Amino acid sequence: MSSILVIAVPILQTNQTPYGPAVVSGILRQAGHETSVWDMNIDLYHHFRNEWNEIVDVFALRAVRGQDSHSKIMRRVLRYMRKQIRSRLADPNLDAVLLSVFSSHSLDAMIPITAYIREYRPDLYVLAGGRGLDNIEKTTGLAYADYYARYLPVNCWYVGDAENNLVSVLTQRHQGVFKSPPVAGKDIESVPPADWTGYDFTRYEGYATDSIRMPITGSKGCVRQCTFCDVASSWPKFVFRKGSDIGRELIDTYQRTGIRKFEFTDNLVNGSITNFREMNNTVVSELPDTLDYIGYAICRPRNEFPKSDFELARRAGASMFKVGIESGSEKVRHDMKKKFSNDDINWFAENCYDQGIRQLWLMFVGYPSESEQDFQDSLRLLERHRHLSHDGMVTVFLSLPMMLLTGSGFMRRYGEEYGLMHNTDDPLSDFFWTSHKYQDNTFQIRVDRWRRFIDAIYKYGFDDQTTRQAEKFLEIEGVEKTYRELYKDGKRIIPINTLTPHINKETHV
Repeated sequence: MSSILVIAVPILQTNQTPYGPAVVSGILRQAGHETSVWDMNIDLYHHFRNEWNEIVDVFALRAVRGQDSHSKIMRRVLRYMRKQIRSRLADPNLDAVLLSVFSSHSLDAMIPITAYIREYRPDLYVLAGGRGLDNIEKTTGLAYADYYARYLPVNCWYVGDAENNLVSVLTQRHQGVFKSPPVAGKDIESVPPADWTGYDFTRYEGYATDSIRMPITGSKGCVRQCTFCDVASSWPKFVFRKGSDIGRELIDTYQRTGIRKFEFTDNLVNGSITNFREMNNTVVSELPDTLDYIGYAICRPRNEFPKSDFELARRAGASMFKVGIESGSEKVRHDMKKKFSNDDINWFAENCYDQGIRQLWLMFVGYPSESEQDFQDSLRLLERHRHLSHDGMVTVFLSLPMMLLTGSGFMRRYGEEYGLMHNTDDPLSDFFWTSHKYQDNTFQIRVDRWRRFIDAIYKYGFDDQTTRQAEKFLEIEGVEKTYRELYKDGKRIIPINTLTPHINKETHV
């Protein structure tokens, strides 16, 4: 049996409790290990609250480090981190540290943290894991787990789900990069609930106002294989916990912590309808009209998802579904392999509205096969549902015009099918793709459609009163400025022989 300190590596949001350390702690405690959790991020936030935005700029957004103000604050931050790490490692019984790297925003902080751990406790076994390590280091093209393995003093870099192999890796003291296969159904079914022991929830923003949300996971993967999505590369098969177990965890967590709001990390809460129904029935049988949960969902036809399921979900706590509508064109959604009709959208939207369940529609323009007629279908979708837009019942989130990312599953699987080409000398090649198959879908047209869709969002009352759309507009303006610098009158000023059917990694921004 080991004594393990699990550290939530900064930078993280301050209004959400870090989920990874709680999940890991539950798994390790079930296996007989002693664990303690340290949210280093929330400690930093409270100690440097007045300077938090600047710290985020440097660590998470990788702002220029040469500025005097950044240098001064970072010296103080590093001294504080070093002191706190020394204090946390003082326990002589401690024999392992697990670093939870949630996203790319946590990557830079790994450098001083690992150095200070080795300075004070060179004897400790150190394991780092988390989705942040899947990000690509641009100069080498390596995943950060492989890149950092060359330089940082960490024993093991754990890549993949913790549910199946974490205990054995820690027990065997694995060295180097360990790549765990995707979690299987039997693994996720046996996973214990997240263990929130040691968390002080009052320190997180939103606790006092009852707006803080607890994360919870009920499934991994997705029942769909959408062309633009890379979820299947991480979880080829949709696997899920028993609905009764998920419902029981919701109830027990509320009873232990007093926090009644939850947000599912799943790609789909209703990927299995019977399981979703079982979860809701479990909650309603004991805590009807008490909880509040948010999750991603898909539009189901009426024969699969009757009115009674919407009512049941509302009574169990469903307050919002995030739905990947993507386009109002059935043809485009067919190309995307979304597999639902406009009738399905109408059924889902109207029933959610009737039950008071808010919806967040995720949309984008510029799919390679999108025509002007397809785009008009998207505009008509908004117009047709304008009666649902009041009081924030339906919010539309519009992504930037479709970007084709370096090494993405779409480029690997569908680049040739869609006739995609990129100029390797374009510094923003993700935006500036072309297609010899769909020649009318140019960058200028995609941006124009994006602006027209923004206008329609406001015209039909779907504005969510946030600044996000304005920020995105400024982002587009910056991209367009770069485009105008590279192109003249819509013609490339870069030699044609630099074109490639794949994005060049060195020019990916």
